[in-house]
Amino acid sequence: MLIRTKLIIYSMGCCALGVLLSFALVKYISPESSVASTPRAIEIPDVNVQLDFAELEKTAASIELALKNTEQLQLAAAMQARQRAEQIKAELQKLEQLKQEQLQIKLFKLEQLKEGQFNSIPHIVEPLRVEPLSILPPKAPSAVPAEIAKDERIPSLTLGEGLIVLLLACGICGLGIAWLTRHIGRSLDSLEIGLLNFSDNDFSVSIPEHGDGQLKTLAQLFNHSAAKLRQERQYIYQRELLLDKVIQSSPNVMLLLNDHQKLIYANDAARHLFHIKGKMEGLSLDELLVNLPEEFALALKHEKSGLFAMGEDEVDTWYLSRGEFLLNNQQHHLILLKQMTRELNRQEVAVWKKVIRIISHELNNSVAPIASMVNSGRLLTKEMDNPKLKLIFDTIENRTNHLSQFIFNYARFAKLPLPQRSYVNWAQFTSQLTQHYPFKLTHALPDEDGYFDRGQLEQVLLNLLKNAHESGSKPEDVSLSIRHQTLVDGVGFSIKIEDRGAGMSGEVLEQALLPFYSTKQSGTGLGLPLCREIIEAHDGSISMHNRSDGGLAVQLWLPQ
Repeated sequence: MLIRTKLIIYSMGCCALGVLLSFALVKYISPESSVASTPRAIEIPDVNVQLDFAELEKTAASIELALKNTEQLQLAAAMQARQRAEQIKAELQKLEQLKQEQLQIKLFKLEQLKEGQFNSIPHIVEPLRVEPLSILPPKAPSAVPAEIAKDERIPSLTLGEGLIVLLLACGICGLGIAWLTRHIGRSLDSLEIGLLNFSDNDFSVSIPEHGDGQLKTLAQLFNHSAAKLRQERQYIYQRELLLDKVIQSSPNVMLLLNDHQKLIYANDAARHLFHIKGKMEGLSLDELLVNLPEEFALALKHEKSGLFAMGEDEVDTWYLSRGEFLLNNQQHHLILLKQMTRELNRQEVAVWKKVIRIISHELNNSVAPIASMVNSGRLLTKEMDNPKLKLIFDTIENRTNHLSQFIFNYARFAKLPLPQRSYVNWAQFTSQLTQHYPFKLTHALPDEDGYFDRGQLEQVLLNLLKNAHESGSKPEDVSLSIRHQTLVDGVGFSIKIEDRGAGMSGEVLEQALLPFYSTKQSGTGLGLPLCREIIEAHDGSISMHNRSDGGLAVQLWLPQ
């Protein structure tokens, strides 16, 4: 029930109780009836008066006699006055005693009324009779007619009239309380609506500030709290958006599972890994691992963190991290997967580049003096026509030139510049490649222009076409295909070079992209590592595998 309604009902109840107590006091303390203080008017009948002179003379004589006896009457009156004063004093003492008795009776009845022990039978108290005071001798009281006494009684309220008076008093009291508490009702209703909105996580409501004093202060505090909660919620919402953006943009795979191994949250990298475009939440871990390689599934089911590798021709290395925490009093499991293949390759290439720079520096410090000494020796022995000496100088010069070229090639790999990308038409680009090595196009060229460094990509494709021709394949079996595709990694171009040569063994495929590794007698081992470095600088990838019917296939992926 509303507080305002309770206040009105309580006030009406108090009013009714007060009226009932008033009726009880009037009923049991006051006399049942009393004689009206105002005397009834005495009706004087009309009498026909006839003058009698004889009677008048007698009356005049009696008056004269009375005048003569005035002194005696005065003395008698003084005597009577003293007696009457004594009588009045006695009557006053008696009246005071009666008042004390009636007061004690009234107090006793009030105590009984409070304790609920009051007898409902009315107690008739006889009225105090006081004899009239007069200087004249008291006269016998005249009898009052019964009709006059009956008419002069005070009328009493009936039961119906009492109920009407009670209802009117309660109604007036209720209306007054309702009018006085109108601001309280509005403020409490507004506060109730605001708190209900708070329970629904809606902090946009504000209540009007009615009245003065505590109600207005309460409304102001509520509005201040609502504004503070709105600011906090907006701040938390912005932080959640930022955190979700960071997680969704992260290349690391993130999976959040509950204690029943049900997926609760996953980022975009996880959707790409599991090849799921729609909603992943709600799936079990076993359902997610159905289409994954066996090594990957075993690593996720294993409850340990660490590195694991999968694949035969192309080894892919991942780092698995696990964590557990309590969320809403429930155990949750966090799985993080980071692809370490490219990172490891970069670290390995960085180490090789550092080694190459050190070796190049030391060799240049040695080759330059040797070349200078050869020239000086030629000048000093110019007049000596000795063929053996000339052969020695020629051999030293050839080897120093070869060593300088070797150092230059490795230095170019160690100091590869960043790609200068631009839009390139594929038809013009492939027409220039055919001038160096012949090949056939297996698919139509895409209409979309590529976005890459023309010189660096041309160097990559020329190196791969050169390897294809040197693999023992026929020139007409060397093919090139360029397709515009949309894969899990995004939109880009897939470039594939295929041949019908001898292919590569498993050991060669694992080490083919490492610097200084080569199966050719005159190879430097920098061709394929340089290709991988250029493709990865374009945020792409390179992979190689043997064809089922013979030959090797090299596939490149370049984002658009």
